[in-house]
Amino acid sequence: MKAKELLSRYRQGERNFREVDLRGELLRGMNLAGIDLSGANLMKTDLRGTQFTDAKLAGAQFCESSTGTRRRWSVLVILLALALSGLAASLTGIFVAFFLIAIIEPSQATFSDNESAEVIAGTAGLGVIAIALYFNYRQGLLATLGAVAFAGAGDSSNVLLIVALTVAMVLLITFLNFIISRRALSGDPRDKPIRDLAVGLSSLGGTSFRGADLTDANFSEATVKSAHFKGAQLTRTCFHLSKKLHLSRAYQTSLANRTALNLLVSLRPEPKKSYVGLNLKGANLSNAQLADINLTEADLSEATLEGADMQRANLTKVQALGTCFHQTDLNAACLEAWNIDSTTQLAGTICEHIYLLQNQQERRPSSGTFAPGEFTKLFEEVLNTIDLIFRDGIDWRAFLQTFQNIQVQHEGANLEIQSIENKGDGVMVVRLNANPEADKSTIHQAFKQQYQKALKAVERKYKALLQSKEQEIQHKEALIDLHRQQSADMTLITKSLAERPVTVDVNATAKSEAMQGNDQSQSVTVGGDFNINADNSIVSLRDTSGQVSNQINQLGGSETQAQLKDLLTQLQSAIETEPALSKDEKADALEEVKTIAEAGQLAEATRGQKRAKRAMNALKGMTTGLTETTKLVEVCGRLLPMIRLLFGL
Repeated sequence: MKAKELLSRYRQGERNFREVDLRGELLRGMNLAGIDLSGANLMKTDLRGTQFTDAKLAGAQFCESSTGTRRRWSVLVILLALALSGLAASLTGIFVAFFLIAIIEPSQATFSDNESAEVIAGTAGLGVIAIALYFNYRQGLLATLGAVAFAGAGDSSNVLLIVALTVAMVLLITFLNFIISRRALSGDPRDKPIRDLAVGLSSLGGTSFRGADLTDANFSEATVKSAHFKGAQLTRTCFHLSKKLHLSRAYQTSLANRTALNLLVSLRPEPKKSYVGLNLKGANLSNAQLADINLTEADLSEATLEGADMQRANLTKVQALGTCFHQTDLNAACLEAWNIDSTTQLAGTICEHIYLLQNQQERRPSSGTFAPGEFTKLFEEVLNTIDLIFRDGIDWRAFLQTFQNIQVQHEGANLEIQSIENKGDGVMVVRLNANPEADKSTIHQAFKQQYQKALKAVERKYKALLQSKEQEIQHKEALIDLHRQQSADMTLITKSLAERPVTVDVNATAKSEAMQGNDQSQSVTVGGDFNINADNSIVSLRDTSGQVSNQINQLGGSETQAQLKDLLTQLQSAIETEPALSKDEKADALEEVKTIAEAGQLAEATRGQKRAKRAMNALKGMTTGLTETTKLVEVCGRLLPMIRLLFGL
C-alpha cells in the first residue's frame, strides 16, 4: 500500500490496516492517531513528525526506520536556541566586564565609589557567571564584542587588560558550557534538567507514540530520536542496535533509566555498571549476552530472555512473573528466592545445574546434571510454595506470631508449613505451601515486614526481662521448683495407683435363648479406670480427657507455654470430636497430647524436645490411615508444625 492511499482511507474513517505493507513509504508529518497497524511492515519508512497517538502497533516492524522532527520544527528550535544563547552570551560578557572593572578599576563602576559598591558588583558578576556556566550551551562573538564595548566606555588605562581578561573568561565559559552540553546529552545525571529540557523541546514536534501499543514491535537498527513514548506500552519491544534512542522522551517507561536503555540497545552489560534492582519489566532481551550479570532484585516480569546467555547470572529475588526463559542458558545461575508463577515460561530452558543460594550453595541437582525436563519439574513445586530464608537464625516467637497473622490476613491462600531446613551457618529456610492462585510476592513481602516488627517487639521484651528485679527472678525460680515437686508427687501417685489391687466383678446373664443355641453375651466390669468388653479390648480411659486438660492448663508460665497451651487445646478438641477415630484411638491420641504438654513444662530443653518429637511423630502416624479431607488430618497438618516451632525442632 502507498502512503497516499493509506492517508486517504484513514481520512474517510477507516482505522484497521493490520499487517499492511508500507515498507519504504514516506509517512512524514501524517496524523494517524488511533490507527491499527498491528503487524504492519514499516521498515525503512520516514516517520519524522508522524502522530501515532493511541495507535495499535503491536508486532509492527520499524527496522531501519527514522523518527524525529520535521524540518520546519527543527528550524524553529535552532532559532530559539540561538536567540537564547546569544542573549545569554551577551549578558554574560557584559557582566564579566562589569565584574572586572569593579575589581580592577572601581572608579569606572556605575555604583558609588566605595567599598560596598565593589563587593556588590563583584558578587553580581560571579552569580551571573555561575549561572552561565551551568545553563549556556555556547558562547559566541556577541559576548566578546559586548565586553569590549563596555570596557571601552570606561576610558580607563586598564582597558586592554579588562578586554583581555573578559575575552579569556568568555572563552573559558564557552569551553565549560560545551563540556556541560555534551555531558548532558550523554545522560549524566548531574545535568538531567538540561537534557530533559532539550529533549522535551525537540520531542514536541517529533514522532509521537504517546499511549500507543508497541507490544512486540521491532525498532532494530532504527534511528529513534525526538520521539515521544509517554504512556506507551513497550512490553517486549525490541530496540536492539537502535540509534539516538536516548534523545527521545520516555518518561514513565523502562527507557527512562539510561542504564536499562543502554542494555536494551546493546544487549550486553557495561563493565563496572550495577544492574541491581533495575526495572526491566517487559524488556526484550532476546539473545542477550548476560553471562555473570548481577540482577539481584531486578524486575524482569513479562520480559523475554529467549535465547539469552545467562550462565552464572545472579537472579536472587528477581521478579520473573510471566517471563519467557525459552532456550535461555541458565547453567550455574543463582535462583535464590526468585519469584515465578504459572505464567513463567520455563519449558525449553538450557540448564545443567543451578544454585538455590548465593555463593554457589545448595546445588541442584546435588551431583551430575539435569535430565531433559527435570529443571522445569524442579520448579513446579516451587510454584506452589513460598521460601522464607533467614540468614541469622529464627526467633520462633516472632515467627509464630507473624505466621498466625499472615494466615488470617491471607486466609484464602491456605498457608501451611511444608518444611523447615537448617542450612548451616545460621541459615534457615522455612517453606510454606500456598494455593497456586495466591499472590506469593505480596505474602512474602508482608511476612518479611511483619517478622521484622515482631522481632523488634520480642527484643524489647527480652530487654525488659533482663532489667527486671531480682525478686521477680527468684519468684520464677520458686515456681519452677514448685512445679518440679508437683511433677514428682504426680509420679508417686501414679506409681501408687498402679500397685493398687484390682477387683473384678463378673456379671453373666444367660437368657432362655442361650439354652436354645443363641450366642451368649457377657459384660465384665473391672474396678479401677478401665471398661472392658467381652473381647478384652480397651475402649477408653475414663479420666484421660480430664487428665489431658489438667496437664494443658498447667502451661502458661511464659509466652511460649501460653502459645503451646492454646495449640494443644485446639488439638485435644479436634481429637475428641473426630468421628473417624474409635474410642481406643482417641484415648491413645490424647495420651500423646498429654505427653507434649508434660514436655512443654520440663526445664531441660533437650529432654522436652525428644519427648515432644516422639509424641508428635506418633500423632502424625495415627492420621496416616485417614483421608486427607478428614478434619483431624487438616488440624494436625496446621498445628503440629507450629508446635514443632515452639520446641525449636
